[in-house]
Amino acid sequence: MRYSKIFFLLVLFSTAQYSQTFTMKGKVLDEKDNSPLLGVNILVEELKIGTSTDATGIFIINNVPVGNYRLRFSYIGHKTVFVNLEIPNEEEIIVFLKEGSVDLNEIVVTGNPFAVNTKELSQSTLSIANLDLQILSGSNIAQTLNYQPGISMRSNGISTARPVIRGFSNNRVLILENGLRMGDLSNTSDDHGVSSDGSGAEKLEVLRGPASLLYGSNALGGVINVITEAIPNYVPNQLDGNINVSSAIVNKEFAGSADIHYGIDKFAFHGNYFRRNSANYMGGNGVEVENSDQSSYGYQAGASFFPSFGVGGLSYSSFSTKYGIPVKSEEGFIGDEEEDHDEEHSHGHEGPIDIEMSKQEFRFLFESSKVGSIFNSLSIKAGYQEYDHKEILKESGEVETAFGLKTYSADISFNHKPLIENLQGVFGIWIFNQNYTVDGEEAFTPNADYFGIAGYFVEQLKFGRFNLQFGARFEKNIVKIPDAEISGQFLPAEEKDYNSLSASLGLVYNLTNEISFFSNIANAFRAPTIEELSSYAIHGATATFDIGNRRLLNEKNLGIDAGFRLRKYHHLVELSAYYNIMSNYIFRSPTGLYYNPEDLIPFNYESKGLPVYEYIQGDALLYGFELKAQYEITRFLSITAIVDYVRGKQSDIEADLPQMPPFRFSIEPRYADDDFWFGLNWKLVADQNNVATYESPTKGYGLVDIYVGTKILSGNNYHIINLRAENLLNQSYRDHLSSIKEFAFMPGRNVRLSYKFLF
Repeated sequence: MRYSKIFFLLVLFSTAQYSQTFTMKGKVLDEKDNSPLLGVNILVEELKIGTSTDATGIFIINNVPVGNYRLRFSYIGHKTVFVNLEIPNEEEIIVFLKEGSVDLNEIVVTGNPFAVNTKELSQSTLSIANLDLQILSGSNIAQTLNYQPGISMRSNGISTARPVIRGFSNNRVLILENGLRMGDLSNTSDDHGVSSDGSGAEKLEVLRGPASLLYGSNALGGVINVITEAIPNYVPNQLDGNINVSSAIVNKEFAGSADIHYGIDKFAFHGNYFRRNSANYMGGNGVEVENSDQSSYGYQAGASFFPSFGVGGLSYSSFSTKYGIPVKSEEGFIGDEEEDHDEEHSHGHEGPIDIEMSKQEFRFLFESSKVGSIFNSLSIKAGYQEYDHKEILKESGEVETAFGLKTYSADISFNHKPLIENLQGVFGIWIFNQNYTVDGEEAFTPNADYFGIAGYFVEQLKFGRFNLQFGARFEKNIVKIPDAEISGQFLPAEEKDYNSLSASLGLVYNLTNEISFFSNIANAFRAPTIEELSSYAIHGATATFDIGNRRLLNEKNLGIDAGFRLRKYHHLVELSAYYNIMSNYIFRSPTGLYYNPEDLIPFNYESKGLPVYEYIQGDALLYGFELKAQYEITRFLSITAIVDYVRGKQSDIEADLPQMPPFRFSIEPRYADDDFWFGLNWKLVADQNNVATYESPTKGYGLVDIYVGTKILSGNNYHIINLRAENLLNQSYRDHLSSIKEFAFMPGRNVRLSYKFLF
């Protein structure tokens, strides 16, 4: 009886000890003058609890259980700091943050299931956040990322643009939002916009090089992950948020957005609303590009629950936009006497076309760090998107083509405990189902159903100075095509199966804590789309007649990367070279024919009607290099240089691939302190003479952008104002990746003013 009482008392004492909570208190100061910093973001990583400092630099987090924790301190314009803290702790902790542009503690999550430091990754990565995101933010995601190392922009005016990574674009670059696919048609055609405004992004991350291992088909060239707070990842201890407004003169754009965060106990809530309107943009030659206007709006609401074993959350979002497909103005290329641009390049055979699209989306997240057995953690991401897209004749309002897309996707992954010393890994299952419909007199493909399922694993082994990463993925894709009659041609029903096995092997050698070498070899794949398989009609938005090919095979890419990283406290250098060997590369090739439905024999060689393009395959090589060097001359003054080059060739016939980015160089000096920043970005782009058949070469150009901004403290709130002048010298130039370069210049001088209120 006595022993049972003693045991009961021990259990009671133990329970009380672990149920007892404490207060975590500290102060954050600027290292240069010990002044307090307001609005520093503090996250207790293990508890997913967050807060921010007040006007005196003090932060307080209540109800913290006994344990050891890691706190992350991040602040715009300052280097991120991590602090380990044991609770209980009666002393107030003091944290000093240092200003600077080289942040060595930035963790990229895309393609990084082990959450290791960026210097230990075997692939090239990029992150845009904090001050850089404030300065670079544009009208869309592609514009924000353009001129980053290895990243270009394929545009169809300002409203419609898509990122290009190392010469890969459209279906070969996967755009994600918080790790799941967008669920739109932006990857199928240059005139289809991305169904995300980008104004709500907390961070943009890019994984360059083959990435099918974790993300599946369509990631041959790389992955772009738009990270938002749609499902909150921590509990704020107060109501906070921000309001953004911006305006640009080149297209009379006005944009506004608002974000709100709130937390109660173990629950977190987030809401967002945005609206963007713009008129036709003005080209560098002073000519307005007709039908290049846009109007869009959207909102999002999400909530998370943080029990002791992990996190669960839901979100709903809505996105709507209407934009025009640019057409040749009556003035044409005023002042351009270099070439004669024919009327055949004018878009639209029946007048200008507007595109209306909308998307409704539900997302679910569940993560647990207490799974048991051989597992450390479990992650479930799932989503459903319903997307609608209409191509409308502007003058009559008639719908030429209407697309519908319903997408279901889920990714379930487990992080397992070390099987042997220093070996950790992740394995998972991916499921994808998509229903595609197309209606209207101008429908150019049949309907289609897609289904994909995959299993994958990724492992990491550390030994000495080496970090070895390897993995494999098997994926099955099924495309079901019903019979259809298009443009007077009967297309039979067919089911296409595409099975793929991808694998990767990467090695990082840390010569010192600051210098590392990396290499990676990976194969990736892509299943053909319904447009590539079964098009046989006029595509009004691109003013072409497209012909598909049911005999197309899986695209395959064997990619080899090698590089060097130098990451010191005041400077950073990353140089990487790559070589991609493509099998069954799919591309739209001009046939030399024209299509005129009014003629008895619609196909002709007499330049009457619309140009005819056909999807074909061949072997290809894409290779190049990229360099980013960043140096802090003083605490406040830094300089960044970026160089990139890519070459794409059809290796079987020794011809150049179409729409390859030219050689580029940029240099950016910047001054930034705690309250003020300004800088200049000088961009040089070379001639592009390595062009495909029927593709026009383009001349090189130079652009100068300047920006200036300030951060103003007002009570417990901040006002951030940024002014940027793009193409300051009002250069008239054609970007080689522009889909409308034959009849329209890129935007002229643009002044963009943005204001952000943080509360």
